[in-house]
Amino acid sequence: MSEKKESFEAKILELESLVQKLEDGNIGLEESKEIYKQGIKIAKSANGIIKKTELEINTIKEELDKQLNEPQDQ
Repeated sequence: MSEKKESFEAKILELESLVQKLEDGNIGLEESKEIYKQGIKIAKSANGIIKKTELEINTIKEELDKQLNEPQDQ
């Protein structure tokens, strides 16, 4: 994996690929375990992206609420 940030969508595609490998059942136990570990790592990273996005949305919402609640100059 490169050092650049991957998009949430790219992480989901990677997870889907790993799940497909596991479901195919053509791999051994050790490789399955490694794929599982890799999947957990990717899932945690994707979850981090979701949490960061939620925080950003909440900040935007709070700023908008402040703007909408300010008295309007007439």
